[in-house]
Amino acid sequence: MRIAVIAALWAGLLAGACGARRSDPDRFSLDAASRTYVRLVLALGERDSDSLDSYHGPVAWQAEVRAERPTLPQIRAAAATLADSLKTERAAAQEDAPRRAFLIGQLEAVASRVDVLQGARHAFDEEARLLFGLDPHEQGGSADGPEDAGRELQSAAVRAELDRLLPGRGDLAARYAAFDRQFLVAPDRLAAVFSRAIEGCRAATRQHIALPAGERVDVDYVRDLPWSAFTRYEGRFVSRVLVNAALPLTVDRALDLACHETYPGHHTIGVLLDSRFGERRPELFVQPLFSPQSSLHEAAASLGPALAFGDAARIAFERDVLFPLAGLAPSGAARHVAVGRLVDRLWPVEADVTRRYLDGALDFPRAAAALEREALMPSAEATLKFVNQFRSYAATYTIGRDRLSRVVSGSWAAYVRAVTDPAQILPRAPAR
Repeated sequence: MRIAVIAALWAGLLAGACGARRSDPDRFSLDAASRTYVRLVLALGERDSDSLDSYHGPVAWQAEVRAERPTLPQIRAAAATLADSLKTERAAAQEDAPRRAFLIGQLEAVASRVDVLQGARHAFDEEARLLFGLDPHEQGGSADGPEDAGRELQSAAVRAELDRLLPGRGDLAARYAAFDRQFLVAPDRLAAVFSRAIEGCRAATRQHIALPAGERVDVDYVRDLPWSAFTRYEGRFVSRVLVNAALPLTVDRALDLACHETYPGHHTIGVLLDSRFGERRPELFVQPLFSPQSSLHEAAASLGPALAFGDAARIAFERDVLFPLAGLAPSGAARHVAVGRLVDRLWPVEADVTRRYLDGALDFPRAAAALEREALMPSAEATLKFVNQFRSYAATYTIGRDRLSRVVSGSWAAYVRAVTDPAQILPRAPAR
């Protein structure tokens, strides 16, 4: 079996990991493949730290990978060969098909990420497909095609409503920026506001999702992240959240970020997977940043704030709880929330500008100006610096979220199924 060949090539990495269930060759093959996959992702993370999102498996596996230290070409060859093997091996049981498909998609993404690290530059659409399994042409994600008119109509309607809510002199971008600054959380109040926001997100989530005893989130505030915040699931139902205190946060964005990173977002997703699968699915010990799995989790986390708080509940929580903690007049909460929800609907503009920037149609200054003017983005330059580093990952927040929203459709039960059912992590979209 070709999987056995892979195992032999990686004998140093697989030592002691493949002794279980030898009486079931097909199951053994799939388990062996998952362990090899984990080591491949860890090896890629050793070569490129951006490629490894999180790992909470055995410490010994990571030590073995560091001792072996395969090269990028070796990692790519092993990932591609293992993916091809899984495509041709006979499934032991029908229920293994989603797991096999998951591993194939993840391994192909690993190989594609190595290509990027070695200098390959695909168009945005193709890179989003290769790394994240996304089709930017779905439901208005691309700037070219019949969906373009629908996107422009939606953006025009949003901007017209914002014009009504934000009267005054100057263009809309300037008026929005001035309005937004009124609700910034002062640095000395950020920890209190964010901590209380997490509590609110947790309370809302626990009404719909049973969380295990002892689960918790630890928060640190730093100033050197490319992200607004970053969550690493550490296992045993614990996550660590790093919040970028250097980026300005309004009350509404602080609540968004809290739900996105913790409840029902990244932390909750990690807890749900750990609760359901534990050590039975070792491939879930690791998450490569550039992968269909990561795309699903980022999209789900982006849906988290709206799932946790409807508009009325959000206004009440911000007005009665977060605004006082931030030292702001509660009377502004309703308009603050209304404007924030409208600006959030300008995501197709953000996706289009990102696409044109990565494809070379816009340089940095023009892309930043377009994000500020058309997407009303307050930190456009920081966003583009993020895009420079993580490229098409930006599609997970926009195109990926839109794709998943059609599956979840505001349902907590559908949300839980989406993030815990391997069948929801679809193979990459077909090439066009």
